[in-house]
Amino acid sequence: MIRIRIGISELSAGWMTLLQQIGVEFEEIDFRKNLESNYSSIIVNSKLDRPELDKIDQFIRNNSGGILLISELTNTALAGKSTLNPGYSFPQKYASKIEFFALETGMISQFSFDPAEEISDNRFKRKRFPFKTNHHPDEIVSSVDKKAVLDCVDSVLRGLHSHRQLPYITKWHSPSKKPVFGFRVDSDYGNKESISSLYTIGRKYSIPMTWFLHVQAHEDWLDYFQAFENQEIALHGYEHGTSSSYEHIANNIERGKQLMIDAGLIPAGFTAPYGIWNDALAEILLKFDFAYSSEFTLGYDTLPFYPVHDAKLHPTLQIPVHPICTGSLNRKKVSKKDMETYFMEILDQKIGDNENVLFYHHPLQPGLKIWEPVFERVNHENLAKVTFSEFAAFWNQRLDAVVNAVFDPRERKLTCESSLPSQWLRISMDCSKYHLVEASKTNTSLDSFETFLIPPFKESSVQTIKELKGNRLQLFKTSILDWKNRKRL
Repeated sequence: MIRIRIGISELSAGWMTLLQQIGVEFEEIDFRKNLESNYSSIIVNSKLDRPELDKIDQFIRNNSGGILLISELTNTALAGKSTLNPGYSFPQKYASKIEFFALETGMISQFSFDPAEEISDNRFKRKRFPFKTNHHPDEIVSSVDKKAVLDCVDSVLRGLHSHRQLPYITKWHSPSKKPVFGFRVDSDYGNKESISSLYTIGRKYSIPMTWFLHVQAHEDWLDYFQAFENQEIALHGYEHGTSSSYEHIANNIERGKQLMIDAGLIPAGFTAPYGIWNDALAEILLKFDFAYSSEFTLGYDTLPFYPVHDAKLHPTLQIPVHPICTGSLNRKKVSKKDMETYFMEILDQKIGDNENVLFYHHPLQPGLKIWEPVFERVNHENLAKVTFSEFAAFWNQRLDAVVNAVFDPRERKLTCESSLPSQWLRISMDCSKYHLVEASKTNTSLDSFETFLIPPFKESSVQTIKELKGNRLQLFKTSILDWKNRKRL
């Protein structure tokens, strides 16, 4: 019997948040245990002593075991390995930084970068996002594409399990079989008319929006939001301004939160003006009890995660969104019709890949009507519509759930129990497909469940890459102008 669990030689904060995102069971390796039966695959990300190296060597050679090796951090140099073609793809940026080797019957995936370091990198910069020539929108976002990092590790772990002919099991990223749909509203300077128009469309399509209030703009009519049905009201700060000053940010959050409470609104979440996450904000959020925050300078288009701050996991869950809004497109002179095309293409791509979809909007920005076909499609696809608080509650429930899975390689039988029987699990037996199975039904044959194909990672054309990376001076000028126009606290 083999336990379906990842062993890791050093469980740093970066690796913990990454493995939590993926949804695998994991633990720091106990070298006193039998590695073959206790770990379905192993991550070696630290220097090992001689007895530990010998056990890793045996795990690979004698048991067809698979390891993910971080070459720059380890002293693991296994003799006799030969180059291997894994037969599956990786995100474009990292494809050249991952090599595969065979070692007798085992497999080694060697990374020339450290995913934990990438996921812990909280720097940001302005990036373009692909659309149409001369109309690629841009935004200041996380310097690291953290979804690409997650996809690399997830793909390799799936491949290592497939090589060993073991099931690869992860906790699904939605409370239902369908992906999540979330809609964030940053109310920046919005008036009653613009806010009412957006709320009306949301109600028409039964979309539970999460409204992050710029409190100063609505200070005289905060009680207006009490009448909103099936919506969440959260905090965007009192002033719509940014700072690196602990005192200024703290005062902005405290004043906005207190005014909301005085108006009978209890904000469970927060998002920083301009999406700026910095060390001062990270420190301040430690003093508040927000269930989550949402800043695309920390992460975008990826699964929720607990950020790494001072080499520890920050206790405020980060809920990333797609960072482009209609305002981003309007600045590139994109027509209303093409705005609709942009968001429908993103929605179609994510639905096709079975990924969660989280968009955001500002009431005063153009393009309000483009959301109607988006919401109509969301309803047609029966996506799991949630507020950000609901998504955060699900995510923490997902993290707390324990999945005990063992596999009998002789009988080819999986036995699986979960502390949360209602949750969905993604189970792969190879690198081309997976099944979605309710945890309470995992002992049934996988063939009785729907099969989902794992799509290859999409590669941008040479021309698109050239356009996205070209004219850096223009991006620099945009960033300078954006910086000058930001309100300072």
